[in-house]
Amino acid sequence: MIFAEPLGPGHVARQRICRAGESLVWATYRRTFHYAVDGLDRLGAPSRSLLTRGVSAVGRGAGSLALTALGGGGDTADDKAPAADHVVFGRSSGSLAPSAMARFTPGARVERLWALTSDRLVVAERAAAPAPASEEKSFLGKAIGFGREVGKILADHRRRYGEHVEGEPVDVPDFEVVLEFPRDRIASAEPGRVTLVDGSGVELPSASPTPVADDVVVRELTEFWLRRGERLVLGLPPVVGHVGGVVGGALHVPWTAAGPMPAVELDKSRWPLPAPPSPPDWVDDPTLGYWVEAPSATSAAVSLADHFAFSRGNARLAVSDQRVAVVYPTHLFEAKPSSVFTTFAEVPRGAVRSVENTHAGFSLPARPVVRLTFADGSALAARRP
Repeated sequence: MIFAEPLGPGHVARQRICRAGESLVWATYRRTFHYAVDGLDRLGAPSRSLLTRGVSAVGRGAGSLALTALGGGGDTADDKAPAADHVVFGRSSGSLAPSAMARFTPGARVERLWALTSDRLVVAERAAAPAPASEEKSFLGKAIGFGREVGKILADHRRRYGEHVEGEPVDVPDFEVVLEFPRDRIASAEPGRVTLVDGSGVELPSASPTPVADDVVVRELTEFWLRRGERLVLGLPPVVGHVGGVVGGALHVPWTAAGPMPAVELDKSRWPLPAPPSPPDWVDDPTLGYWVEAPSATSAAVSLADHFAFSRGNARLAVSDQRVAVVYPTHLFEAKPSSVFTTFAEVPRGAVRSVENTHAGFSLPARPVVRLTFADGSALAARRP
């Protein structure tokens, strides 16, 4: 489930890495790096193989091909090295990027946060949680303490989703900066690739997922929701998550329905709560499924957002060439349903300026969303599965 995912790197970088007045360009999590450096094999051992020299040249020029080449093996002892998700390239071990990265172990799996800001390229590692203070030193004291902790766990019936807990805000983990390159050492930067002034740098390939239509959803909406002569433009499966947004100039995370909602009893929400708000990075929060921006609570986007906030993952978004609407399964309202779907908050298509498949946030890989912009100046974005 999406609730178990970690808080995205863009959100973490903005709250833990960026200084006052410093803007975020992109951020990404990475674990394992290899070298693509003349004179070194991929794990940093001296090597003069043609493969190594060729790969380092690729690293300087063709970008993401470096990882492909490195994955093919060669004539050195590192053929069984773990797969890498980023590559450090350069003309020699003394180049800026390789010499700076020499403090880390290539091939090791260590979670790091890479962030490019307006001022620098930053590498950070997650800070270790402080060891709990213990006042009970004796064997009996330790046994009693252990018993208390077990008792707390057994008495706590809240759901857990990875590190996140029902009813509690998602925590923003602490990261400590372990390396940085100032802006004056950066020759060029693009998403997932930074080249320093001496031609060395780092490649962090990031292929954003391409949304694909859910065949089951398309078939169901086509058969049971569309009217005669109507064409389906977009149909999403239910998106499980809170709604956040800015309505009437005020930040609401999470948003709660402002208008009247259907008379239906839903199960109690057992979701975690959103992390401390970071509006540009809402899609990085595993508890947020939608984001609404509107001048007032009477705006078109809010009429839809109300239902997504209320329905606890039961409603879905449907868009045709004639209308936009929130669609519920009728069985929620009727013991013996007379139809498959029940429609609410229907908005004429003429009131919709655009429907875009785009990306949100500053994390790499980029997070796909669908964004609806309405003629009244409001907008609603939904996370794509």
